[in-house]
Amino acid sequence: MNSPYVKVDGSKFLVNGNEIIFRGFGIGNWLNIEHFMIGLPGSESQLRRALEKAYGSKKASEFWEKYYNCYIKEADFQFLSEIGVNSIRISFNYRLFESDLQPYSYNPNGFNQIDRILKLCEKYKIYAILDLHAAPGGQNPDWHSDNAIGEALFWEHPDFQNRVIELWKYIAQHYCNNPWVAAYDLMNEPCYYEPRGEIVDEFYHNLVRNLRKVDKNHIFFIEGDFYGHFFTDFTPYEDPNIAYSFHFYPSIFGDYVEINPQLRFDKIQNAIFGDGEIDYVKNELQRPLWCGETGISLRRGNSKFHESVLRDTIAVFEKHGVSWSIWTFKDARSMGCLHPKTDSPWMKFSVSASGDWKFSEEFQKYLVSNEVLKNMNLTHLPNNLQRKLNFRLLANNQLVLCNRYKDTLNKIPVRELLTYPESFLFENCEQWHGIIDIVKTYTKS
Repeated sequence: MNSPYVKVDGSKFLVNGNEIIFRGFGIGNWLNIEHFMIGLPGSESQLRRALEKAYGSKKASEFWEKYYNCYIKEADFQFLSEIGVNSIRISFNYRLFESDLQPYSYNPNGFNQIDRILKLCEKYKIYAILDLHAAPGGQNPDWHSDNAIGEALFWEHPDFQNRVIELWKYIAQHYCNNPWVAAYDLMNEPCYYEPRGEIVDEFYHNLVRNLRKVDKNHIFFIEGDFYGHFFTDFTPYEDPNIAYSFHFYPSIFGDYVEINPQLRFDKIQNAIFGDGEIDYVKNELQRPLWCGETGISLRRGNSKFHESVLRDTIAVFEKHGVSWSIWTFKDARSMGCLHPKTDSPWMKFSVSASGDWKFSEEFQKYLVSNEVLKNMNLTHLPNNLQRKLNFRLLANNQLVLCNRYKDTLNKIPVRELLTYPESFLFENCEQWHGIIDIVKTYTKS
C-alpha cells in the first residue's frame, strides 16, 4: 500500500508502504477554548460574548486573531520537530466555520489558521489530525464541547447531526487532497449522560457514508461512546480506511500511589485493556487504535510521581502498538507541556479575572462527590438523572461566574488586553521537561 496518504492496513497505519505509529500532542485550547486550560471560567461562546460586550465585536475579533497567531507559530514547530514528534491533533470548534444563526452557511475564513499550520506541518514533516471538538447542540454535556447549558442536545435533534455531516463535507472538500492531513477525528468524546452506543453508532455510519463521497483519501477516526471509552455496541465498517480512538487519563482510572513500578504498569495495562472494550476493536473490528488523549495535570503537585505514571501509560501503548497523543501541547499552566510563566501578563490576568474559581474544586463538587445533590436531598434519583442534573448545575454555576467579567474588563484598556496573548509565544513559555523527556524516549530511540 504505497501512498503518500496515511492508510489503514489491518491493525496498522501505513504511509508510503511503511508503518507509522502516531506519537505527538493535541493542540488544545487554541481553536477550541476550554476554561481550565485558558484559566477563565465559562464556555468559549460565553467568553467571546464577555469580550464583545466589553470592547465591541471588532476589537474582540482582533483579540482572538492575536491569540490564535501567538498560540502556535513556527518556533513551536521547530521545537516539536527537535523532540521528534510526528503528529499533532488540531482541535476546533464548529463555530470556527458556522454560526447557529446561519446554519449551513460556512465562513471560508475558518480555514485560515488551519491552513497556516498545515504549511508548517508540511515543512517539518508532522502529520495533522483534525478533531471536531465542539459540535452544534453539544455532543456531550461538558464545557469542552462549548456547552453552556449542560444538555447533550446533539443526540436529540437530527438537524444538529445533519449539520455536522454537512460541515465535515465542507471541510473535507478543502483538505481531501492534502497528504499532511493524516485523518479526521470525527467527533470528540460523544456522550449522552450514559452509554448509548447504538445511537452513536448509527450516527457515525451515516457520517462516514456521506463523508466518503467527498474524501476518498483520509482515515476517519471513530471515538468510543461515553467519552471515548465504549466500543462493543459499535458495528463494523466495510470502509477500509476506518480506525478507532479512545481516551485514557491514568489519574481518572486508578490510584497508583502505593504501587511499585512493575505492579503499576500492570494495573495501568489492565485499566486500558481489562474491560474488553479495546480488545473488541483489536479482535472483532480488527482496526488500529490511537489514544487521542492522555496526560497529567501540572496543578496536582508531586509532578515526578505523575510523570512516572504517564511514562508507564505510554509504555503500555508502545508495548501494544497503540498510537498516542498527549493532551496538551500548551495551555495556561494546567496540563500543557509548554505554559506561560507564573508572572506573565496572561497569568496575572487569569488570576484577577477568575477570582476564587478553581476548576478542580468545581469538578469535584458537581460531578464527583455529589455534594450538591446531597444537600438538595436528590441522591435518590437514578444515576442518569443525577448526572444530568449535575451538568445543569455546573453549567448554571459557570454562567454566574461569567457575569463577573464586566467589572474586570472595564479596568483593562483594549490596547493592554491585546498584548496578553504574547504570553503564549514559545519564547515566553516555560517547558515541562518531565513530559518532554517521556516523549523523546520513544521519538528519539
